[in-house]
Amino acid sequence: MKSLCLVLLLALSMPSCSRFSKSGRTERAYSKYIKQSKAAREKENQRVVKQRNKIPKRDTPPPLERNFQPMPDTQDTPKPD
Repeated sequence: MKSLCLVLLLALSMPSCSRFSKSGRTERAYSKYIKQSKAAREKENQRVVKQRNKIPKRDTPPPLERNFQPMPDTQDTPKPD
């Protein structure tokens, strides 16, 4: 009986049993919250990157600007006879 009480007393005094205290439960709840918020933030970042990849990039000018060549002015040049 004395050995059982001693084992029980040692088991309850170990740090692993501190998770059942109020501060231990609070720490576990906070770590769970951090884990969930990290996962949600990562998921949101992946969604934004995926959406950003769908938007076309404007590296090249639109076709009208790229193919635009000014016409020579025919009124200012003299005509050969």
